[in-house]
Amino acid sequence: MFFFLATLSCGTSKKAPSVWGESLSVPEPLKKVSSTVKLDTTRALVNYDAIQVKYAKFLKVNPSVITNGSLYYFIDKWLGTPYKWGGVDANGIDCSAFLQRLLAEVYTIQLPRTSVEQFFAQRIERFKSVRYLSEGDLVFFRTMDNKIISHVGLYLHNNMFVNSSSSRGVSIASLNDPYWKSRFVAAGRLRSNPVVKLK
Repeated sequence: MFFFLATLSCGTSKKAPSVWGESLSVPEPLKKVSSTVKLDTTRALVNYDAIQVKYAKFLKVNPSVITNGSLYYFIDKWLGTPYKWGGVDANGIDCSAFLQRLLAEVYTIQLPRTSVEQFFAQRIERFKSVRYLSEGDLVFFRTMDNKIISHVGLYLHNNMFVNSSSSRGVSIASLNDPYWKSRFVAAGRLRSNPVVKLK
């Protein structure tokens, strides 16, 4: 396994808000369901998978938008896992370890361990405007004054991203929230192949 401990840079200096806070409860884990979308051709009705319906509701999108079953099953498995600085497993996980694990298991992409290393990784194409975000892009934040980058999440849809924050653990939050909006630094899109610099 390539998950290792290093000098970590995940964390938030203040209580980070989450879309699933006190007013909204975290949904119950799903029962085992299939991961495919089925089309009933006799009635021309689409029967959506339960995971599609569940996350479409929280992201406020049509279930047809939720097409990456592996991603949402991964999120569903980890949702509610507590935050632990330096943590790398279900007992507690920090933001960069969560992203490292998500990218390895869902996209078979390996990135470095810390959020700042992930930000500067050759595999990441950085951009500033949130207008261009798509599912699977990384979102980077400066939550600590003494660090350039100190938090990372993965963009989903509708200005929502999944992350492991110190106050909420693995949860879904909104880029529109004033806390995250004021701390957003840039986004990063994963290149399919890392850039090789010629000498």
